[in-house]
Amino acid sequence: MKKNRPFEGLFFFALYGKISPMQALSVQNITFKYPHAETEAVNDVSFQIEKGSYTVIAGHNGSGKSTLARILSGLETPDSGSVTVGQGLKIGMVFQNPKNQIISGIISRDTAIGPQNEGLSKAETELRVIESLNITGMLDRSENPTLSLSLGQTQKVALAGIIALRPEILVLDEAMAMLDAESRQDIYNFLDYWHQNGNTILHITHDEDAVRRAQNVIAMKEGRIVFTGKVSDFTPEGHNLVPELIKNHKHKTSADSSDNTPALVFNKVSFSYNEKSKVSDLSFSIPKGKITALTGPSGSGKSTILELMSGLLSPENGKILKSGTTALCQQNAQGALFEAFAADDVAFGPRNQGKSGKDLVKLVKKSMTQASIPYEKFGERRSFELSGGEQRRLAIAGIIALESDIVLFDEPTAGLDEPSRAEILSLLETLCEEGKTVVFSTHRKDEADFADHLVHIVNGKQAVPETPDSEGLSETEILSSAETLASLRKVSEGFSHKTEKNSLLSKMHPAIRILLFLAVFAANLAARSLLFTCIMTAIGFIYCLFARFPAKKLFVAALKLIPFLALFSIFQIMFLPAKAGETLYTSWRFFTISPSKIFFCVCTIVRTLGAVAEISGFYYSTPEYDLLDGLALLLKPLALIRIPVRYFILVIEIMFRFIPLLVDEAASIIKTQSIRGGLKQVKGKLAKVRAMLPLFVPLIAQTVKRAEALADALTIRSFR
Repeated sequence: MKKNRPFEGLFFFALYGKISPMQALSVQNITFKYPHAETEAVNDVSFQIEKGSYTVIAGHNGSGKSTLARILSGLETPDSGSVTVGQGLKIGMVFQNPKNQIISGIISRDTAIGPQNEGLSKAETELRVIESLNITGMLDRSENPTLSLSLGQTQKVALAGIIALRPEILVLDEAMAMLDAESRQDIYNFLDYWHQNGNTILHITHDEDAVRRAQNVIAMKEGRIVFTGKVSDFTPEGHNLVPELIKNHKHKTSADSSDNTPALVFNKVSFSYNEKSKVSDLSFSIPKGKITALTGPSGSGKSTILELMSGLLSPENGKILKSGTTALCQQNAQGALFEAFAADDVAFGPRNQGKSGKDLVKLVKKSMTQASIPYEKFGERRSFELSGGEQRRLAIAGIIALESDIVLFDEPTAGLDEPSRAEILSLLETLCEEGKTVVFSTHRKDEADFADHLVHIVNGKQAVPETPDSEGLSETEILSSAETLASLRKVSEGFSHKTEKNSLLSKMHPAIRILLFLAVFAANLAARSLLFTCIMTAIGFIYCLFARFPAKKLFVAALKLIPFLALFSIFQIMFLPAKAGETLYTSWRFFTISPSKIFFCVCTIVRTLGAVAEISGFYYSTPEYDLLDGLALLLKPLALIRIPVRYFILVIEIMFRFIPLLVDEAASIIKTQSIRGGLKQVKGKLAKVRAMLPLFVPLIAQTVKRAEALADALTIRSFR
């Protein structure tokens, strides 16, 4: 096995040398302030981390933990002070938001990026991929698309990608916030193993279970260190808030626990995105005016069920019945914000309901207060400049302002500290006391205990089937955006399509497959005579059949194209000049029809149909990893003369990830706008433009953020 090499050129402010041989990290008086921020995110922080130690950096949301992690990993440069890394030691960091760390569209290829960037052999890279995915429990999904994963599963893949680098110093920034209890325990077991083998672990977290597993604690508050010492001497601030809240809620609700009038019913409901992502035969009821917890492992279908409840998805089988209106607060808080200023974002939904003036202002203030993001302090703040926790609370305020009868929350406490979790649970209780029905998903046992009712989902099915009573309920109305969202899903899935592995083309070596496609495609484009064009189109259709592309699907695609090709032909006839001296079949001003024009249009139509068949066949027989492997082999001669082929391959790989990721971001924004009354059928061009503006503005902002996150992900994966 090759010896691990340190990141060369990554820590442009870190120094090797003046550090104790027993120390892994030495931090001296570092201070950092974000542009336009009023206060320092990290303020005069100093500490040392011993080699082989297991240290937790604890603190509430906004205390500066994540900023400190970025500084230690070389992603930010402190305004003052220094970070010294032990000689020959490598730092690997797992991000707080796992989607920001995924680079490739296929799980195994994403895990392999770090070792490939370090120049390891193919055999060593494959070994590390297998080991890392096995450790995180994702080996059985190694060839699956990264976009098909739940947020918890994505977090496991992000961790696997860093483990594959074999860092001597492992920095985890809330890297288990989205995992269920069983998955979290698996990762804890790995961390114990990693630590016992002499590696250094620095875990940024506010989770008490994670704190208790460490040796040492560094506690932060408002950018400063307020405690350094042993775990046994540390008591987290607000550690008893959630247990007390649960105890008090159970005491208050025990008297009326017998009333189970349903507010929402699932009657034999099934839905699937694909073969491995589905819910089936769900039958349960949600009691009116109570708090229901939707529990289950990561990827069990909780988010899908909530979207079915809200009308964002249409069930394939069965019925969903309810009494009253529903509103869903999504897990992705950033995707739920689309107005420039916080108060305007909360007001978006009520405005669509027709509220205005003093009534609107009163409702916005009340909703922001309930969500612990008071109007007086945050109303004039820009939505996209808020912290992650503040954005989550703002998204919740926007849903509360809708005043719906049934309020749905997807993992509302994920990534929050104990006081913030207590605030959210208290909010759920307040909504329930106001007569609303509350449903929230969670993977935490204490939060499930807080609920009055429990629906547990395992592998898309409920653990305890029910026979619900649906008398007096009406069928859930499917939102008008459901069809648009389904189309976006198809676009996203198209970048990670399922290929036919038993076709003649798929059995060829990827490089030969690429060359064959290019030869057939180029010959089709080069054809000039009608006879040769027809022959190449026929070859294109045969090529497509060899790929085992469904003939019916190809026929339907051709039929859909013909009207557009006909319209294009009309424009060609209008603007293409006739040959000198040829016969004109008709002539009216500048519009003429001649043999050469007809010949050109027929050739264009036939050639285009052939090209569609060839592209379809290649696409259907060549998955992303085959395309990249084939290109790498074909371009290898260029690499021998020091042309950076690896960059070109990586750009294509990123495209397969980045484009569908933006499609998913657009879908997330559409979901929230639809829930909050936006994107309805509007009349007039100006009205349509106005309705779409809230979609494009946040999508542009998210594109910039995703690009920045991608640069960070490449840096942390040893790309240089």
